[in-house]
Amino acid sequence: MDALLEALDRQGFKSWQSQQGSWFFSREGTTIMGGPEPETAGRWIDLISTLRGAGLVFPDEG
Repeated sequence: MDALLEALDRQGFKSWQSQQGSWFFSREGTTIMGGPEPETAGRWIDLISTLRGAGLVFPDEG
């Protein structure tokens, strides 16, 4: 998760976690609710795919 959060930060996304444990990602007026930290490979793929749809380049060159 740390590598993903670092890439999001470098690319202008804001990331935060709610008190209930859900992750949120925002950039340019679009907010994505990611839910709790993924525990399976499939959920990681889904999260990264959704964020790529919002403009994330991951893995990035950073």
